[in-house]
Amino acid sequence: MKSISRRDFLKGSAASALSLALLSGSQFAFADSETAEEKKADETLETPILIVGAGSAGMFAAYEASKAGAKVLVISNSPSANATNGASITGTCAVETPYTEEIGQEYSLEDLYKRMISFAHWTVNPRLLKNCVQLLPSNISTFAEMGIEVMLAGDRYGIGFNDVHIFLTQGKWALAEQKCKDQGVEFMYNMTAEAPLMDGDTVVGIRATDNEGKVYDIKAKAVLLACGGFISNKEKLAEHFGDIDIVDMGFPYNTGKGIEVAQKAGGFFERITGLGMNDIYGMNAKSSKISVFNSNPLMQLAFYGNLITDEHGDRFMNEYMLANEPMAGGGEATLHVKRYYCIYNEATLMKMKDEAYYQTIGAPEFWTSAATMFNAPIPELDANLEEALQEGWCYKADTLEELAEMTGCENLAETVRTYDSYVAAGDDPVYHKQPALMQPIGEEGPFYLFEYNPSAFNTFGGCRTDHLTRALKGNFDVIPGLYIAGVENGSLYSSPYYDVGGTCSGLALASGRLAGMEMAKYVAE
Repeated sequence: MKSISRRDFLKGSAASALSLALLSGSQFAFADSETAEEKKADETLETPILIVGAGSAGMFAAYEASKAGAKVLVISNSPSANATNGASITGTCAVETPYTEEIGQEYSLEDLYKRMISFAHWTVNPRLLKNCVQLLPSNISTFAEMGIEVMLAGDRYGIGFNDVHIFLTQGKWALAEQKCKDQGVEFMYNMTAEAPLMDGDTVVGIRATDNEGKVYDIKAKAVLLACGGFISNKEKLAEHFGDIDIVDMGFPYNTGKGIEVAQKAGGFFERITGLGMNDIYGMNAKSSKISVFNSNPLMQLAFYGNLITDEHGDRFMNEYMLANEPMAGGGEATLHVKRYYCIYNEATLMKMKDEAYYQTIGAPEFWTSAATMFNAPIPELDANLEEALQEGWCYKADTLEELAEMTGCENLAETVRTYDSYVAAGDDPVYHKQPALMQPIGEEGPFYLFEYNPSAFNTFGGCRTDHLTRALKGNFDVIPGLYIAGVENGSLYSSPYYDVGGTCSGLALASGRLAGMEMAKYVAE
């Protein structure tokens, strides 16, 4: 376990703003339970600013607060900064940057804000969203300060402008961590926040435990919760999304602890809860390759716009939503069924050895996601198909009826024949899918049915904050000393995901920076 030495904490003078004093045995009032109140800390630390979480929001909050001169301690239940979702993000949203200016793009921050607040139907805190959107360009400047290079990506979702800035620097999060350390930020890993320390209604620190069971009381004037949501907590997922398997594409440390701590401090859980859906692949929990970029490539078939059914073999969505809006709409639709399936006849599937499906159907111009992501043949199709069959998330049969009986999708044959009649007519009277994506399944087998579970990188939602990321009670009173940023800020993220790529990371980074600025002011008062 990585720990902080007495020398590291006490270096400087005794009057230093960061004294992180080791006051063994001290106790505070807790806001959780009798069990917590009965515990005695093995060690007590003290810091002006305590940040819980070393992902996008936590790291950028630490950088911003320390840049303003504040002393900061970051704790994380992950073993390192590289084991956070912040380390794995591939791009982030911004406009009005040198990169968008270079291509002559005139789409403004105000345009982006209006689009996002309209998409959210004003269900989020508009002042908070506005504050964070205004910080998006300087997120890119902050990465430049850290020595992290980016490039502007194309308009993958066909929204009419470019906004996603792709990271080019390998090991970017280790570099970000080092830049924070250069400004005096201290880090402690394998540390789980358990409960807030309270002085009346004011949060004055956090009780935490390390992975060896040692109990810490960490006193702080300002505490930021930026713990990454609860995608790794099966019980909390079931509570909010029901009895379905949601494959966790993030790191296993996003357990909802930050939300629990905020609630114990009097925070109010907001009504908006959603998922940052996987927009690269479909996924299945049976697969041996649960990975963002190294999954079996046949997981892509979920996003090809072909016929999709539920576990009964009934169609339930316009498949274009998964094909070109997998986060903003299509992914949300997959949460309305227990699992989902796509079907191909063998002749169509085998063509993908030599040509991308997108090209075999005429490369429709509106399908921008395919043009940028799914524009190549399936590599090693035979081997990957055999793997899918062996792992049990692909089924093969000579007839539709046999396939329906094999999978329990009892209405599959009837659904396929009805769908093919729509294809022949050139019209989808039920879900109104674009004709170019209406491709026949036919009666000539063999047929392959691919099974998928919804998959996501993170949850959205948590306790309510004001426009400055300060935690709020149910009556909208501020909880002094407590801030919330990133995906577990209950007032910032829309459900479903905003229809602009990179907004998950963009708003996490921006809200972290906003919290860092505000905490630096607060502790200086």
